[in-house]
Amino acid sequence: MVKRLTSMTYDELQAERDANELLKNKLKAQIGKVTDTKASLKLSQELLQLSKRNEKLAERQVVVMRKVKRPIEMSLPELEAEIANNKITFAKLEEDLKSSDFDTRCNATQQIRTLTPRHKALCNQQVALLSHSIAILRTQMNAKR
Repeated sequence: MVKRLTSMTYDELQAERDANELLKNKLKAQIGKVTDTKASLKLSQELLQLSKRNEKLAERQVVVMRKVKRPIEMSLPELEAEIANNKITFAKLEEDLKSSDFDTRCNATQQIRTLTPRHKALCNQQVALLSHSIAILRTQMNAKR
């Protein structure tokens, strides 16, 4: 069952795009081997559908990225949730870096480079919020004395 684009997260969109790329490569290889024109036409139509779906996925990813909150706009629980999610993603990507497939390693490296600046900003904002909370608590404790 195909999930609606509007209900998918950025990571789900990227995962489907990656899966579609693999399917497209397989279809291209099959088209090269097939001699029957009807079978070749059918495979070409499937390839076209995958390409169109990937275009829609890419467009949706751009929309989703525009809606992503900046770390400074997020609450502490939101920051912690995204940081935890990023740690899981980094662990998966580090496993991909050990793959024997060059494309998998390259994609993992690229995704790590993309995620790292946001993760650092999230962590810095978390520290700032926690420091602010500590300062407020100290002020309140000093006021009670």
